[in-house]
Amino acid sequence: MLMMRMLMIAMFSMTALSVFFYQSVEIFSAFMDYFQKK
Repeated sequence: MLMMRMLMIAMFSMTALSVFFYQSVEIFSAFMDYFQKK
């Protein structure tokens, strides 16, 4: 039971980290586009 809970938390944290990383990359590329246009 404890192992299952730890697995769920690990999966959730990995998903949250990947989403956060993806969003930061998107924001960074958007900033680069904005500054290159100026």
